[in-house]
Amino acid sequence: MIQLKNVYKKYREAYALKNINLDIMSSEFVFLTGSSGAGKSTLMKLLYREEIPTSGTVMIGNINIAKLPNDRVPNIRRCMGIVFQDYKLLPNISVYDNISLVIRTLGMRNQEIQERVKGALNVVGLLNKMNAKPSELSGGEQQRVSIARAIVNGPPLLIADEPTGNLDPKTSMEIMQILEQINEKGITVIVSTHNKEIVDKFKKRVIRMHEGQIVWDVREGTYEQ
Repeated sequence: MIQLKNVYKKYREAYALKNINLDIMSSEFVFLTGSSGAGKSTLMKLLYREEIPTSGTVMIGNINIAKLPNDRVPNIRRCMGIVFQDYKLLPNISVYDNISLVIRTLGMRNQEIQERVKGALNVVGLLNKMNAKPSELSGGEQQRVSIARAIVNGPPLLIADEPTGNLDPKTSMEIMQILEQINEKGITVIVSTHNKEIVDKFKKRVIRMHEGQIVWDVREGTYEQ
């Protein structure tokens, strides 16, 4: 599903990524780990085309998104859900509207939009918060909303960049359990994190980065391999 081949990313005189070669299959759950500055976020940004590599190929399916024209980027992003550390919810509209905005441009009928939004909120356990504003929710609830927004279109790929970075340990585990349940439905899930407790508990594939390079790649790994 995803293949990075001979990928380098350079900012000014420094390389953020160096010779990245990586294959991720459909329906996998992958932790991308490493300390701050290791290159995790840069690699994630390549996957959703926020950045393009200095050299190399980034394949999603059969498309080299590194060479994708800018006007086609929105189409590829509709095939993935993205979850950020800081939620990125619009504060002045309801939970329902935050989620429905993702699919309103797709020409769906209002009834189908409503069914999809309610279905996504049900997955994250927040159906009763549909009419609330983000400011009325806890940080964990806001992250659940952002996950619902990411899956409302039924994407085959979910990318989560430090999704528990602002959350306490209990809430972090709850968020990870939701992501695991989403993965069990056949969605590929990639999570970047430096949270050792989470990685050690869930025993998924672990890709460790250091100074812009992949230093190990372990099936059912832990944070320290």
